[in-house]
Amino acid sequence: MTTHQRRGGWSRREIRFMTLVWHPNVSFVTGTICPDILEEKWAAAMTLRTAMLSLQALLAAAQPDPRSSLVAYQFRNQHDLFLRTAKHWTHAYAGGPHTFPEFDSKIQLLVEKGYAEDDARSVLSSENWNLDKATECLVS
Repeated sequence: MTTHQRRGGWSRREIRFMTLVWHPNVSFVTGTICPDILEEKWAAAMTLRTAMLSLQALLAAAQPDPRSSLVAYQFRNQHDLFLRTAKHWTHAYAGGPHTFPEFDSKIQLLVEKGYAEDDARSVLSSENWNLDKATECLVS
């Protein structure tokens, strides 16, 4: 979390994940979270501890105001795929314990075509791991 002080008080509060996260309330591109915790629900008495507890609650129970509509759609309509994708991102970006050969092989195919691994993962995740649709997105 970062804050910037200006004359008369604090001007900006930001919580952002440095590690990429696949969650409806977190941008999978920038790592920023939905603004509720810091904007509408912010109180002067909020400490780092209360901000982290709010963040923990957000991660445990996705809120209806998504940061990423693509992830939110997958979360609501293809929850099993959402869970597998989130676990895959945990493995890929945070050193989680699982491998996902069905995902990894599709990423590798796109990498072999010259696309960056992170771009391939993002587009495949956004296209529900449909290789043809992901390739079409990358080409256009």
